[in-house]
Amino acid sequence: MNVKTVDVTTAKQWLDNNQAILIDVREPVEYALQKIAGAALHPVGSISVKGIPQTDKKILIYCQKGARGSNACQKLMTEDEALEVYNIKGGIEAWQQSGLPTERT
Repeated sequence: MNVKTVDVTTAKQWLDNNQAILIDVREPVEYALQKIAGAALHPVGSISVKGIPQTDKKILIYCQKGARGSNACQKLMTEDEALEVYNIKGGIEAWQQSGLPTERT
């Protein structure tokens, strides 16, 4: 099953246009230190279609660099092939490198 990816610029446009929801699949301690504004936490180990909001919007997944995000996308697509789910290429690191804002605690 191929995971669809999206670059940070496109992901930001989708979020700004209210076309997508954002899910962080890192661990709670990582999320607590820094996150992308508006992201909901659903760690990859426990992510499930049942746990994420039912939406007709695109679902954007991110982790630190992309690997866990890809695993989370596969997990969700296995549960529901109809989901429009995307892994943000490069994760939160790529987001920061592009100069996009994050929230720190």
